[in-house]
Amino acid sequence: MKTALPGGRTRMLRISAMLFAAALPRATRAQDLPDVMRAGALRVLVTADESPEFFAFDERTSPGFEREMLEAFARVHHVQLRVVRVARFDEALPALLKHEGDLVTGIIDTEARRKQVAFTVEVLPSRLLAVTWGARVIKAAGELRAERIGVVSGTTWGEAALAAGAAPDRLDTLPDMGALLEALRGGRVSAIVCSLSDFVLERRKGLELRAGPFLGETQSAAWAIRKGDGQLLKALNDHIEGLRRTPSWSRMATEYFGRDALSLLGRAKTE
Repeated sequence: MKTALPGGRTRMLRISAMLFAAALPRATRAQDLPDVMRAGALRVLVTADESPEFFAFDERTSPGFEREMLEAFARVHHVQLRVVRVARFDEALPALLKHEGDLVTGIIDTEARRKQVAFTVEVLPSRLLAVTWGARVIKAAGELRAERIGVVSGTTWGEAALAAGAAPDRLDTLPDMGALLEALRGGRVSAIVCSLSDFVLERRKGLELRAGPFLGETQSAAWAIRKGDGQLLKALNDHIEGLRRTPSWSRMATEYFGRDALSLLGRAKTE
């Protein structure tokens, strides 16, 4: 038979339960820099198909441009860099908002996304362009109307293609860059839209890619965090801007993207 506890004892049990809950580890719900530091790890959400030149998963190789930047940030703040893979690009922001990570790498800062998350200062300039396979080249954006175009789901690439005149019923959405290139090489699509950085990296592998016209305006690739994480945002911004003023910035750009990287990034901002 259940008996009622005296009022004073009931209140004491409630207070004890609240204190116990407050003492539980907060690593799974880390918010802002102080909590990240208490948890001892910065959890970075990275798409599984990310290019190793940007973020390498194999720690025995060169870390990649963004991973090297984030490893330096983690060392400064005496925390570990904990990588959280997401299967698809369009799963990254939902995972961030569900507190499955503290930061998303390699994402374009757009007005629509700013309604959900906050962005750091620019990590790299980003520009989209139309790309074909083999000898054929698209010379003007107006030619996209006649093409069957492939884009990666969850990116801004489809929006850029449509804004440039692509036909909505001739736009194919694919899960990742590998599938996109396979569709282009196999003739399932006649052209793709991708970022300048992706084009440069894939062409360096010897693929027969041909650059067509730039689409839309220059954008910024940055890191996304939750809106309430103001201290983490400031610390990341200070880190990016400080690193940009050092020789390491040029060294990293050349090492990961090639000797013409700086001129290509400059071209993305001016044309």
